[in-house]
Amino acid sequence: MLMKRLTHHRTGRQCGDTIVEVLISITVISLILGGAYVTTNKSLIATRSAQERGNALKLAESQVEQIKGLVVTNPTAIFGGGVPSPFCVYSNSGTLTVVASSDVNCVVNTSGVATTTEPKFSLSVTRSGNDFTIRDTWNDLSGGVTDQVQIKYRVYQ
Repeated sequence: MLMKRLTHHRTGRQCGDTIVEVLISITVISLILGGAYVTTNKSLIATRSAQERGNALKLAESQVEQIKGLVVTNPTAIFGGGVPSPFCVYSNSGTLTVVASSDVNCVVNTSGVATTTEPKFSLSVTRSGNDFTIRDTWNDLSGGVTDQVQIKYRVYQ
């Protein structure tokens, strides 16, 4: 008799999850996965932005080094009367050359080579006396905002 009661009790009750329980489980999993996606996407954008800023800073520092080189080897190239404002310095077959910042050689890629394709960084140097302001601008990852890095450098002669 006990065996009959246990068997009857098991077969009389349905086993498994209800549709409501399944829907709640799917909703919870979807929320967790959606949050993970948003967090990962924001982290990826922040990392890319930091890489772009690092590249821009490297290029601006390169302009400072080239200005230092011109001060030692050819000071009239940056202090002479014919120096365009704003300008940039680029290496032309090993020779440092000063050109107007509107020149194609002032729009460079991450390696400092003139380019017309993204990512591209626009270099611009202005001088006031012995003070130089180096500005590097570029379009951010989305292409909608222009970011910039600026370095100030003073030459002591």
